Amino acid sequence: MQPHDGTDRRETILRVACTLLQQQGYHRTTMDHIAHHAGMSKKTLYLFFPSKRVLVEQLLLSELFVPLTPSLTPDIGMEEQLRGMIFKMADILLCEKRLGLLRTIIGETNRSPSIQQLMTELFHTADSKTSMRNWLDEQKKAGRLHFDNAADAADHLFGLTIGAPMLSRLAHCNLARDKDNLHHYLEEGLRIFLHGCRTTPP
Repeated sequence: MQPHDGTDRRETILRVACTLLQQQGYHRTTMDHIAHHAGMSKKTLYLFFPSKRVLVEQLLLSELFVPLTPSLTPDIGMEEQLRGMIFKMADILLCEKRLGLLRTIIGETNRSPSIQQLMTELFHTADSKTSMRNWLDEQKKAGRLHFDNAADAADHLFGLTIGAPMLSRLAHCNLARDKDNLHHYLEEGLRIFLHGCRTTPP
């Protein structure tokens, strides 16, 4: 098996699992179903993912916990770096594929202790490696931004920018916000956040 073939098969498995989870839920989606719809044997499937839990964990990590890396180009200022991360986060989290997966997982957490535990573990893992939080902390240490706690600042930033559009789309309401209006909303949220946290004028 060539390396690129292995990558293709892995992506196929994740894509199929994502679709089946949204159609059938976590418990009704079995490794047999995934293997069948992916066009491979269950033995081949287990070569890539030793259990359904590991498969779902990798799916969630790749789709919902995508790391954000700020631009470290010297001529890009703090505000532009922050704008780039927020707009990238919006592109990642506000696409219908990921929103559909998130709706499914939210529903499953109410019924499945195993999914609840998995999401708790993933949030804890992502929390310790959140580049947004680390980036904010670096800006505070450099004297560019002021806030008491980087974790709270990251939550405030999310709430001022992506939080409301994400919630409205998850609930299938206020879907008429087009790309230009969304960008304007994000820019306004960034402006409010920087106005409250910036230590020196732009």
